Amino acid sequence: MAATGPATGPVRARRNLRWIAAGVLAVCLGGLGAALLYANLSNAQTVVTVTRTVYRDQVITAADLGVTSAVPAAGVETVPSGRIDEVVGRTALYDLAEGSLLSPRGYGEAAVEAGSVRLGLRLAAGRIPSAPMPPGTPVLLVPVGRDGGDPPEGASVAGRIATVAATLPDGASIVDVSIAAAEAERVARLAANDQLVLVRLAGQR
Repeated sequence: MAATGPATGPVRARRNLRWIAAGVLAVCLGGLGAALLYANLSNAQTVVTVTRTVYRDQVITAADLGVTSAVPAAGVETVPSGRIDEVVGRTALYDLAEGSLLSPRGYGEAAVEAGSVRLGLRLAAGRIPSAPMPPGTPVLLVPVGRDGGDPPEGASVAGRIATVAATLPDGASIVDVSIAAAEAERVARLAANDQLVLVRLAGQR
């Protein structure tokens, strides 16, 4: 009786089918990847990026900016590269991190004008109007005496509201005002001694 060897035909066929299936899958995945890559490239935009950190209230220079090609996520605002020149010389409205995409909300006009300062005041109840005062409202900071005493020397100081006042649990209010830099120290001392009243003036910027 003649010996018979193992049948190898069907095994090889099954192996070939596996390789064919793997090849088809690879081709499909490659096509899908190429399609996704094409979609990303077609949606890419050339936008302004921050090349080095710019801190709040600093002036943005050309050296702080660059351009890059990116596909921003949904809802992410960016600045087109064609507008980069209008950004130079503007003021950072918050810290701009190195490597981030610049947002149109990240820059604007200086919060404090040249020759002015922004000063935070804490005023007791009854020493600031109760009605809301939007930023830009003209005000007068009036020195007053303590406990009915004589008022301190010096004239009242004109300023503008910089932030909407917030009321503290004890009834006092905190508010930022912009005033002339030359008056900053005196006003700060008066506020610390509870010797200021804030008066709203007519008109608004």
